[in-house]
Amino acid sequence: MAKKKIGAGKIGCIVVVLVFLILTIGVYRLFTAQKSLPETFVLKIDVSGDIRETTESGFSFPFEPESRELSLQDIIFLLDRAGDDERVRSVLLDISGLRTGSAKIQQLQRAVERTRKTGKPVHAFLRNAGDQDVWLASACDTVIAERGNFLLLDGLKAELLFFTGTLEKLGVSFQAAQWSAWKSGVEPFTRLGASPEYKEQIDMILDGVYAAYTGYVTAQREIPMETYENIINKKTVLSADEAMKLRVVDEVSGHWEYLERVKKLFTQEKDNQEDDDVLVSGARYKAAVPWPYEPETKESIAVITASGPIIRSADDMTARAEDQGFDEETLRSSVQVALDDESVKAIVLRIDSPGGDALASANMLQILDSAKVKKPIVASMSSVAASGGYMIALAADSIFAEPLTVTGSIGVYALKPEISKLQEKINLNREVLTRGDNADGFTVFKPLDEVGMAKFMETTGWIYNDFVAKVARSRKMKPEAVEAVAGGRVWIGELAMKNGLVDRIGGLEDALQAAQFMAGMDSSIVPGLKFYPEPQGFMEYLLGGGPGLSSRLFGRNLPPGSLADRSMQTLDLLMQLEQQPGGMYRMTMLPFDLRVE
Repeated sequence: MAKKKIGAGKIGCIVVVLVFLILTIGVYRLFTAQKSLPETFVLKIDVSGDIRETTESGFSFPFEPESRELSLQDIIFLLDRAGDDERVRSVLLDISGLRTGSAKIQQLQRAVERTRKTGKPVHAFLRNAGDQDVWLASACDTVIAERGNFLLLDGLKAELLFFTGTLEKLGVSFQAAQWSAWKSGVEPFTRLGASPEYKEQIDMILDGVYAAYTGYVTAQREIPMETYENIINKKTVLSADEAMKLRVVDEVSGHWEYLERVKKLFTQEKDNQEDDDVLVSGARYKAAVPWPYEPETKESIAVITASGPIIRSADDMTARAEDQGFDEETLRSSVQVALDDESVKAIVLRIDSPGGDALASANMLQILDSAKVKKPIVASMSSVAASGGYMIALAADSIFAEPLTVTGSIGVYALKPEISKLQEKINLNREVLTRGDNADGFTVFKPLDEVGMAKFMETTGWIYNDFVAKVARSRKMKPEAVEAVAGGRVWIGELAMKNGLVDRIGGLEDALQAAQFMAGMDSSIVPGLKFYPEPQGFMEYLLGGGPGLSSRLFGRNLPPGSLADRSMQTLDLLMQLEQQPGGMYRMTMLPFDLRVE
């Protein structure tokens, strides 16, 4: 017993020492960060991969900030800060392998354009460049391609996966309650290929994105449309030198060579400045300035970000560790803090969500409807705000969307697995004793009969009709007018506005200005911004294990959008269904995971 007590005591001492060290390092970094910026410098922002809407709300270790990826909101505010900061001589976007939402590319382009309007040059360096990289880089003053590398400009694609045949080989099949042919989320589990309605929606989105992409690049780079389409369709792969000859880029340079050239040019002008002080990373800059800017009043706006799939609770199987989703309690607590804070005069609900659990979405709408009575709410849609993500936007006094935001998808679908063939394959014997005629009617071990299927469809229809009624009430539309644009149909932002589903085209900055106006705040004074959900504290993180702790300590997540990633999502869905009554799960969710690349 004595040995056990000593062991426990040692562990306790180690924890105390660890906490003390982390807090000490954190205080030191906070203090030194405010003093660490040179008098003048080049702000270097790395942009790559799938850009998250916001930084993880989990606890951040003191030694992490320099290496953690910047979110979309981080980069937008960094660029806006750089435009007003006299210390920043220029901005360098180090772009490599972008695989993110098209609407996010457009938001970054506008942020770059605002920075350039202040007189600050913005340069782009391209590594491992594809269509999205060139699309973003075209917003900059100059574009430099990496010597020895190539540009893969092969156009856009939307890849759809269908698991029906694979699952049938295992002895698993699905019955579906598909409310309208447009709500095609059931198709990967019920069909071997896409329906005409599914393809029509994808084609519409591809057409809109392709036109926006080629139109922007050709206008900014002054390349004839015919020439650029020939590059995509005929050449496809360009060397850096070819890209310069065709005016896709302005210069060719090695990456290290270019950074050294920037340092030398800078230090020649500033004799007393060291090379290492020339380039300041986005993470370092963010840590060293009042974030996101210095307010000019005590009045503030709360920015509540709903990012990821909508789920009932934080431990819902819908979201894996690396993509926690957005749950009811997180929204409720964020809204309550914003309402209780007297300095908060308005709320901006920032949405980057494909939707999710039908009941959770409805509950969130109720929470926001109650909050709107006390303080104005403006919804700002990012890359996607569809289905349940669109439903929660209905509480807003005004809804903003990006031109290419994927939204709408007003509809419901439900899946019910059936594993009788799998049961036979593995020789699983089953005996059931029941009380009640339908006690075993909704089991996963047999398909629904005619009566059971009718009830399955009926309950799904209740949710759909309620969704349509919510849209009609909020958007002041007749039910038949809503029905004409509902049924699971997906729209990009511009078309959604024409159909009355959103109010205005604009980004986060436009939504903030609208919220300021609705709250009766002085529009000439810069308000404070308060972001929710609030970051997790260290003790919460330590006791709760922290979201994504193992992946952060021991390895990276699966590449977003990869076959492995999407297969894991499918396995997660199957695990969810197994835990639902009768294996049935009803979703108000975007019927596809669209990544145009």
